Amino acid sequence: MTHEFDRAQVVHNDLGNWLCIHISNAPMARVECEKLKAGKVYTAKIAPKQEIRDLDANAMYWALCRKLAKAMGEPPECIYRRHIKDIGNYEVLCMQTRAVASFGQKWASNHTGRFIETRASKISGCTTVLAYYGSSDFDKRQMSQLIDNCIQDCKNAGVETAPPSLLSELKDEWETGRKGRGV
Repeated sequence: MTHEFDRAQVVHNDLGNWLCIHISNAPMARVECEKLKAGKVYTAKIAPKQEIRDLDANAMYWALCRKLAKAMGEPPECIYRRHIKDIGNYEVLCMQTRAVASFGQKWASNHTGRFIETRASKISGCTTVLAYYGSSDFDKRQMSQLIDNCIQDCKNAGVETAPPSLLSELKDEWETGRKGRGV
């Protein structure tokens, strides 16, 4: 249970010592207190309220990308894929031409940023495939470059972006979050 409060006091009565906090949602607190089991020991942690950041690096990218898309009259996914392509993070594969469509569907499945491009192959019956990775596959350098590319495009289109200090912080948090998730 977590509650925001603006004042607290310690009260002593015939039942013992009590930490009382001034909360705004008494009904929710009452329901949660009724769930407490008699005889069980609980721990309370009091900490200053931290503002939760509205946008992490990926969300910041998408917010900027949507603004840019609106200004340019394009779908955000097209701009995103163009930015992905500019990063140049892809695998070159040679495969049988009949397998390309199936591979492309599987490669892009559940990944907005993953896509393929094809080139003619010198091998008969084969196609050269460039399989682009999406931002979920990026390291910090690549994600920073993706955001920087979007910011540059936004500036060129007259679209407002976030302050550089916030962008730098978000890029660092993006990398830290990936390491925490074992990505």
